[in-house]
Amino acid sequence: MNLRLLAVAIPALALLAGCSESTVVKAKAEILAADRAFNAASQKDGPKAAFLAFVAQDGKILGEEQLGAGGIKNRFAQLPESATLTWEPAYVDVSADGDLGYTWGHYTLTVPLPKYGPKPFIKRGTYVTVWKHQLSGSWKVVLDGSVADAPSSL
Repeated sequence: MNLRLLAVAIPALALLAGCSESTVVKAKAEILAADRAFNAASQKDGPKAAFLAFVAQDGKILGEEQLGAGGIKNRFAQLPESATLTWEPAYVDVSADGDLGYTWGHYTLTVPLPKYGPKPFIKRGTYVTVWKHQLSGSWKVVLDGSVADAPSSL
């Protein structure tokens, strides 16, 4: 009897392990797609609108005191409408249960300064975004932070 149980249990465990791996693979693909859609929204509608759409209500923007929309409004309060923020994820990972993951990559913020000539202000750096799977099936940003590259010197 124990051999029969073992014969059934081993394939069942292998199947469960495979499901877990496929859940992780699926979640990674979904998070990458969400990050890229977030970037596309930033390019199309502007960074403030994109953050308002993709950050969870209780999401945190590093460096801001308020959560969610309040923190986003603080972050982008002085950014002109003509500014663009783009990024490209370089890496994605996800928890074993597929409910929490993160992306990191490189961003470029470009702020046109027509008052000072044709050359815009450009800031580049690295970002990390923590994503949480929502009950609706979508992914929302629960934590976002970045650090600017060090200025290059001659």
